[in-house]
Amino acid sequence: MAARPDFKRFAVFLGLNFCLALAVSSYFLLFTGGHPLELVFAATALVSNTAMLLLAVSIPALLLFLVFRGAAAPAVLLGAFQLWLVTDAAVYKLFKFHMNSMVLNLVLTPGGLESLDQGWGTKALFFAIAALLGAAQWFFWRLAGREGLPGSLSARRLAALAGLLLVFVLADKGVYAWGNLYDSPYITRNSKLFPFYQPLTIKKFASKKLGVKLDGEVKAGIALKYSGLDYPKAELVIEPPARPLNVLFLVVDSLRADMLTPEVMPETWAFSKKASLFEKHYSGGNCTRFGIFSMLYGLYGNYWFPMLAERRGPALLGVLRDQGYDLRAYASAPLSFPEFNKTCFVDVPRAGIYDEPSGADGALRDREISGKFIDYLKSRDRKKPYFSFIFYDASHGNYDYEPAYEKFRPTASVNRLLLSAENYLPLFNRYKNSVYYEDVLIGRILKAVRETGGLEDTVVVIAGDHGEPFFDKGYYGHNQAYSEEEVRVPLVLYVPGRPPAAYAHATSHLDLPAALLGLAGVKNPPSDYSSGGGLFSAPGREYVTAFSWDTAALLFGGETLVMPLEAYRGGVKVYDRDYREQPKARVKDFTPQLRAFQKEAGRFSK
Repeated sequence: MAARPDFKRFAVFLGLNFCLALAVSSYFLLFTGGHPLELVFAATALVSNTAMLLLAVSIPALLLFLVFRGAAAPAVLLGAFQLWLVTDAAVYKLFKFHMNSMVLNLVLTPGGLESLDQGWGTKALFFAIAALLGAAQWFFWRLAGREGLPGSLSARRLAALAGLLLVFVLADKGVYAWGNLYDSPYITRNSKLFPFYQPLTIKKFASKKLGVKLDGEVKAGIALKYSGLDYPKAELVIEPPARPLNVLFLVVDSLRADMLTPEVMPETWAFSKKASLFEKHYSGGNCTRFGIFSMLYGLYGNYWFPMLAERRGPALLGVLRDQGYDLRAYASAPLSFPEFNKTCFVDVPRAGIYDEPSGADGALRDREISGKFIDYLKSRDRKKPYFSFIFYDASHGNYDYEPAYEKFRPTASVNRLLLSAENYLPLFNRYKNSVYYEDVLIGRILKAVRETGGLEDTVVVIAGDHGEPFFDKGYYGHNQAYSEEEVRVPLVLYVPGRPPAAYAHATSHLDLPAALLGLAGVKNPPSDYSSGGGLFSAPGREYVTAFSWDTAALLFGGETLVMPLEAYRGGVKVYDRDYREQPKARVKDFTPQLRAFQKEAGRFSK
């Protein structure tokens, strides 16, 4: 008769593994800022998250224990789990994010570790740690079988231990929910500190059921001594110009590059002949969040998350604020989602933000914010320079426009579920009409600026936040991939006194802050505050970058490398000019570029 499984011994074995996992995961506490509230939360989350991870591994380990009637199989699984934790901690130290398939690709591709400046010494250390963790499993099982240890685990004590861990889990989730509700950056900035951490948010419930008012005046961010960011990397040296220039952004949602034609955007096209036109310009993202972020910060999209967590505004607006600019933002949709009021425009006073127009659709709301800005132009204090950001939304989603501006036909609102490469043309015409309508509004703005003498002292930026594919590469809609139609956008930059010109080299939204900060008298090299370079001279870059929520891409002009930023997004992929996936073997050809990307993606973190 087979011996009954020793469940108490197995429970002690799991408990010892929990202690080891807790010790390994404690390494992540080194990446907190050190504020007392932050440390309390992080310590609580450490215990909670480790317990939940071990619970997820313990269930299959218990099944292996029952099936194989011994410790060998569960010990292998738990040893692999501990090795993964150690490896994840090492990855986090290098890149400030957790293990994903991009990192695995770098590690497993021949030459990958060498490209990370990690040679045979790293490999030897890895195998040594693996051996030590294997020995630890053997020792834990032996220790768990010592006389008296399993017997000391009564049902009452087990229940007490489980209850204590549950208290940690509830405290962790409760503190994070509170921090998120009341925008405490010392709490929310740590949402990605531990691997697979699951934050609890209750904003919608608190707003609807408890009457909590959200997204009012945004509070200041954390004290710099607690910051996890190294941004800017050096103190900015500034010689303010004798005559500061106004800065006006006119940004159109979902504006793809090929819409800038005399037929679709006649006003902007005519204006581009008096300005600098960048013919091969790319957004820093395939969606609004990262497109706008990249044009104001000049940073990779992965910095969105720590900037949001710390309520850190872009260096550009900080410099203009300190020079006494009147900061304004006009938008057709609330700037609370995406959370631009806590990132890009956190330095703009709430009184300077107009983002709740009353129009019934995007076209009417865009017309309203245009009127608000024109009214501001007429009544503003001319002794103060201004920064204004106008974000149009009618060309996004429903493709709205007023009926009088229906220029391209036939048009129709096609059911998106039935949309295909055979029937998209009426919807595409709606999109073109909405862009044409936005161009009419841009023309009105430019006319108002001209009539108030503004073109003599106003920098004007006209751009798209990202593009909009219409089955050009086999799919519809942005925030899906990184084809040219999705990430290539127009850029028109007017600088008073600068001769008009067209530029054919590849440029990026990342390059914009350097150009504008230079006009504001900043003498630092762009590398001190940006991942971009010079707009007007070819920077000699190998690729441009674009980001989404959980992926990023390197665009080489003919090929696109797409990599995951989270483990669940699969592996690294390469696409050709027609956005067709290439053989997996092609990935190894881009290992040096992946290394350069990874280095830049962590350069502004402490």
